[in-house]
Amino acid sequence: MGRPTDDVYRQLRADIISGLLAPGQHLVEDAIGSQFAVSRTPIRNAIKRLEADGLVAVESRRGAFVGSWTSQDAAEVLSIRGLLEPYAAALAAQRCTSEEINQLVSICKQMETVEFARREGFRETLTHLNHDFHLRISEAARSPRLYNLCKNLTLPQMTFGIFREYDDDNLRRSLWDHRAIVSAIQQHDDESAHAMMNSHLRAAHQFMCHPGKGSRIA
Repeated sequence: MGRPTDDVYRQLRADIISGLLAPGQHLVEDAIGSQFAVSRTPIRNAIKRLEADGLVAVESRRGAFVGSWTSQDAAEVLSIRGLLEPYAAALAAQRCTSEEINQLVSICKQMETVEFARREGFRETLTHLNHDFHLRISEAARSPRLYNLCKNLTLPQMTFGIFREYDDDNLRRSLWDHRAIVSAIQQHDDESAHAMMNSHLRAAHQFMCHPGKGSRIA
């Protein structure tokens, strides 16, 4: 696939992740073609890649639509993340650099500041910072295959619905979880990093399966 396909794919992917293209929104080929000044072929190739990423659903005779996520979808994703990300956290504890630890600490501070200020749209902001937090841990694991498995499972549109449901106490406990995970990574304590990430994601999964009983944000 050539550069036109890559350009269309990258921009559509960014627009979906940012929320500019909303869940369920129809991706009209003519409109996309006008936007990028390309033919239908690179558009269709880009949509196939987005479908493979799980970001787009293609329906027979109707076309392509931005993926929508139900509570069941979120619970399934969290279950899979619970198998992968504790291992990534343990590897990160063994392999991370001082710069990567500083980046994780910075994200924790940003999330705490956003949660404290509670400006309009703060939960969406937390969603995107949370995505960055988990993705950077996967990067620090120094395992390209593991990173590729994790990166599409932490996308903001998969977790924003979860963030809307948590009360204040659960929000703050989740931020505490992040601090504890970073502390374990900083101390190169792979067992604690694994355990903390496992607990963090398991609690979120339990909430999605049994909403209203309390949990933490993943």
